Amino acid sequence: MNPVPFTTLAAAMDFVVGDRNYPLSELFMKGGFIMWPLLLLSIAGVVVLVMCCFSTRAAAVLPTKLVEQAESFIRKRDYTGLSILCKNGDSCYARVMLTVANFMLRNPSAQFEEVREIASAEGGRQAGFLSRQISWLSDIGAVAPMLGLLGTVVGMMKTFFEIANGDFSGGKQRIDMAGGVAEALITTAGGLMLGIPAILAYVYFRSRVHKRVGDLEAAVTHSVSVVATQLQKPRAGAAGAFHEEELPRVPVDPTSLRDVRGL
Repeated sequence: MNPVPFTTLAAAMDFVVGDRNYPLSELFMKGGFIMWPLLLLSIAGVVVLVMCCFSTRAAAVLPTKLVEQAESFIRKRDYTGLSILCKNGDSCYARVMLTVANFMLRNPSAQFEEVREIASAEGGRQAGFLSRQISWLSDIGAVAPMLGLLGTVVGMMKTFFEIANGDFSGGKQRIDMAGGVAEALITTAGGLMLGIPAILAYVYFRSRVHKRVGDLEAAVTHSVSVVATQLQKPRAGAAGAFHEEELPRVPVDPTSLRDVRGL
């Protein structure tokens, strides 16, 4: 299989009108100064897209192996080990359970409702982090077309000022005016070419985040339920132990002792 030459790919991306090709670099320069903010937005969009791809992976939100190891520590009531495990795990689930483990270490006699509130608060914070990250794609998708429209308005204003200050009775002048209008519309096309993919990417990652957050909520709820079952069980060594205050004290009649000695 022969690789496609770079020049062939570049030619395929040219804007063709009739028999003339307009390279992207030429269109970029004709678009005016607004094309530079659009270029910066496109770079930012690619960076955010890559970040969303990594942060919404299943391993970055809810690694299956970590969940199994965490619940094993919970069943053994080893919250120190759970804290160390989650501190070394870079995932949303690990950060939620790290908060729970640290809370249990500081409050050994904590109630289930308190543990549930701690887990719910940290889980909401992690879900908010994922939602805010993908919202940047939505912001780029909204700002890019507006910047493109601004460039078009500025270009049209310049063209009409030229019409007002010049004589456009001849054919050449009309051609120049049409070229100015076409150049003004380049920024709108550039904004739409950036905004539409950004919005589509946002829609995709939004559904992906909803799924990941639902899975995270279910896993954290199950783990906190395991914590609740361990809180209800007596600690090892406590079963069968008697305390002095629990034994009944029976008064002894002295006359009964004399009767026993007299037997």
